[in-house]
Amino acid sequence: MSQNNMTEDEALSALMSYVFSGGLGAPTGKDAGYSLIEATPTSFSWSVALDGGDEASAHADRYRINIDRQSGQITSPGPIAISETEQAQVIALATGQTLTSSTRFLDGARSISYQVTVEENPDTAYLIHLRHGNVASMESLITRLSRTPKAVTEHVLPIPAFFPIPGERERQEITGLGRQISLFVPGVLASRIYPSLPHEDKLVFIQKVALAFAASWSISLSEPILIGGLHATTVGDTIILDVQAERDHGLGGPFPSVREYLESHVKASFRALEKQQGIEEFKQKYLKRIGNFVRTRLHKISPIVENVPIVVLHSNMGPHNIIVSSDEPTTFRAIIGWTFVASEPFLAVHRSVEAYFREPALNGFGPEYDRADELRDAFWGTIPYWRRWGETDAAEVFREWFRFGLFMKPEGRPAGLPAAASRAFWSENVRVVEDFLNRYE
Repeated sequence: MSQNNMTEDEALSALMSYVFSGGLGAPTGKDAGYSLIEATPTSFSWSVALDGGDEASAHADRYRINIDRQSGQITSPGPIAISETEQAQVIALATGQTLTSSTRFLDGARSISYQVTVEENPDTAYLIHLRHGNVASMESLITRLSRTPKAVTEHVLPIPAFFPIPGERERQEITGLGRQISLFVPGVLASRIYPSLPHEDKLVFIQKVALAFAASWSISLSEPILIGGLHATTVGDTIILDVQAERDHGLGGPFPSVREYLESHVKASFRALEKQQGIEEFKQKYLKRIGNFVRTRLHKISPIVENVPIVVLHSNMGPHNIIVSSDEPTTFRAIIGWTFVASEPFLAVHRSVEAYFREPALNGFGPEYDRADELRDAFWGTIPYWRRWGETDAAEVFREWFRFGLFMKPEGRPAGLPAAASRAFWSENVRVVEDFLNRYE
């Protein structure tokens, strides 16, 4: 590769300049959402949408934009969508049924979706997704998860049924975007109801969350165990798991050790801190100090962290990825979001688990619910094997370094906050960074 080729950061900067100069229409008062679809030695491919402003809707149009890494040339945006004709074709291929209706459904960070009905069974609905995660790998992985003993005998890992589209793996290798069909599961996202549940219902809920996490953590990984994104391949009746580079947070890898994983986690967090906008006051106070530490002190990660178990984990199993019954909010109907699956130390789910103990907040770290200590005790008490691991010295050291990475980059603080709220907005970031640096500098 030529040394003059654009880096991902340079390409992203060019992309945002294009978008906010009117490449997708008038940008005034709108935000740009984006995610990387594909990176090759010659180009980057992005999914981009403008959302907000007077024309805000539930489903902002998404576009695919390619950037040539050598010339910097940007292609004309192409819509990311599935036509109704194409939807009818894939429904027929995967289910043998006839499409009768289609409406846009909820969009994910890396997907758009349509809810469809069929002529042969009007009471059944399907979701057709267009994703830029590896669809074939995801379906193989879901099949493997559904075979875990607790998923089979205790139904602690409810996953929507999927209907593979013949030839889709080969098609996605060409297009970069994969189509996927799943059974529509009626219900409500837990993120909408969990914060207002009575404490006793939260206790029941959190125990089920713990069992779901533990079910995937029990899956065996082949030696040598690596850390990174998890990929699955079906060969006959066997599903083979292998570990590849971590894409969700740009860590790279795969990593042969927990220390190398933590080093990359901290470095990636520092890069994000450098690029974060709207936190100049925080940067002025901490950027240089944190940067000096990251460049010179990562050797202080203790080898003891190698004792922390590496597991199969859903790295985004917060309330927003659990569907519950509309009538019985502690009854789980489905766990979704399986594009975010990794081979990582089990404590890397810190932020997802913490979401069940704290109120939602713009800074990502809201005040604790009343009696949050009982919620934590219920979670870890339900899975005592993992609780014992979480109480080891290795786990404590891992948590220190991992939380340092999580909290070194605060969220942008909204303008116009009262003085007390303004101080509180970054208080946990400041506390974690100060305590950590005072200990390890």
